Amino acid sequence: MWRRNLSLWALVGRWWPVPVVLCSSLLIQKVFFESRYDVAGHAAEHLSSASTFFFACAVVIILLWTTPSALRQPDVLVACAAWLAATALVLVGNVRVVNALVDAGLGQTPTGRIPASAGIEAAHDLANLAPWFAVIAALGVTAALWRHRHASTRVAVGAAVATVLFPPWILPGAGMIVLVVARCIARGKSLDQDATLRS
Repeated sequence: MWRRNLSLWALVGRWWPVPVVLCSSLLIQKVFFESRYDVAGHAAEHLSSASTFFFACAVVIILLWTTPSALRQPDVLVACAAWLAATALVLVGNVRVVNALVDAGLGQTPTGRIPASAGIEAAHDLANLAPWFAVIAALGVTAALWRHRHASTRVAVGAAVATVLFPPWILPGAGMIVLVVARCIARGKSLDQDATLRS
């Protein structure tokens, strides 16, 4: 029992930043962003898409935490910054749509009942375009991590395929999750090896 508790504490000691970062990003998203809006229907869909930025911040923090040497590699940092910037554009574009719908009195209207409007259509421009910037940036992160051997060829291909095939309006750059999971696994193996060598 004592050994089991010890291994549990060791596990918590290794991985506590991951749940803390994820929970913090979710808390900030819910309390400081989504709570400002009372919407449903089409506006709620765009509000959900806008929230990608908060998750993206958590993903990048975890990715760099599991890959400390990447902090000294400018191409990795630039690619990560580009992905964050693109998801920030996703946020801005979708908030523009939400505000346009609320201003038009359509904040609770389902998607199929939104009337044609030049103002609402124009508000969609950035929301429709920004996810593709995020896809390109996520591919850049994948390439940079592969170049520095932080990701194997198999992981890089899997991340690239996920990024290209997963609908970008739901999660632009879904392959970033593949990269983070792979880096967490690699970090876990490295820590296990270090513990074995010490013992």
